[in-house]
Amino acid sequence: MFQEIDKTSVIVAASMVGIVSIGNAAGRIFWAWISDSITRRWTFLVMFILQVGLFWMLPSLGSVAVLTTVSFLILMCYGGGFGTMPAFAADYFGSKNVGPIYGLMLTAWGTASAFGPLLIAHLRETSGSYVSGLHVIAGIMAVSILLPILVRPPKAQAAR
Repeated sequence: MFQEIDKTSVIVAASMVGIVSIGNAAGRIFWAWISDSITRRWTFLVMFILQVGLFWMLPSLGSVAVLTTVSFLILMCYGGGFGTMPAFAADYFGSKNVGPIYGLMLTAWGTASAFGPLLIAHLRETSGSYVSGLHVIAGIMAVSILLPILVRPPKAQAAR
């Protein structure tokens, strides 16, 4: 994708992948830290809103430095989900339920991680560019904005 969007060489593209992958690790720490200040709900909301704009503009970038920076930020959000989800599960369902709930969250995440690249590859093959695939991902992220707004902790069951 870096080679096609930015017309970079294989070596430059590989270097860009190495740099942006650091964003994944940095995001796990950064967004988990932020979520302690602004709540998990707002953290996810901010990450989703940020990703809508980043994915939408990604195919139109023409500079190696800007494309690397935007990709770094996207992967920071990706890592931020992993850094924030366990605390989110604990906040909403209690610490004793983190294991099963987080397992379900990771199952959904893994499914999306498998089908997302396949969707982008299919759209790339049919359209000849990454634009439609990345815009579909931006649209999915836009719909995802509703999740932190709508999701509420379950109500405790009344004692019988």
